[in-house]
Amino acid sequence: MGSMSDAAPSFELTSGALCLDFANTWGDRGRPTTDSLRTFWDLVAFARQAGIVGDEAGRRMVERAEADPNAATTVLSRCREVRESLYNIFSAVSQSVAPQSEDLATLNQALPGALQALRLQAQGARFAWSWPGGGASLDAPLGPILFDAAELLTSEERARIRECAGTDCTWLFLDGSRNGSRRWCSMETCGNRAKARRHYRRQVSGEGPAKDRRP
Repeated sequence: MGSMSDAAPSFELTSGALCLDFANTWGDRGRPTTDSLRTFWDLVAFARQAGIVGDEAGRRMVERAEADPNAATTVLSRCREVRESLYNIFSAVSQSVAPQSEDLATLNQALPGALQALRLQAQGARFAWSWPGGGASLDAPLGPILFDAAELLTSEERARIRECAGTDCTWLFLDGSRNGSRRWCSMETCGNRAKARRHYRRQVSGEGPAKDRRP
């Protein structure tokens, strides 16, 4: 399960949605080494960095995990299972195909228990959903993540869900481009790698860019 001495990973939370950031804790599902959610401490680190668990709640989660490592391992396995179902669902949505029924079943089975701590809170004359105290149970991060997933799937924003076109990337994100044509999680990473591969293929084939083929 890991230990407190393990270096906590720094997550890139740039997808535009909490649930997609969570799915992106595994960057390329073809490479197990890119999975950043390997220990329970990684789950706590993600929750704290994403702002869904406060520092004090995070410390209490760690204390509970140290007191009952088997329970923490079980929670981690469950969170990883939910993460993969979320990825499968959002990946399908990005391709405009129907998600698998078993993935929707996993989401629906997880929702009731995960949302138990959700409360309505008055904010002046308005009301908003809140998670009082930030939660300190071992599976506290799942509540906000699953609520965000349900909100995204039932909103018009789901039409903006994309999966990176990179061959070594399964990153999900919300496309905020004006014409909805964004293809890469990041032009600086996957976009540039794709450009480099195209350039290499042209060099190997002897084609070169169009201007180089002029007589």
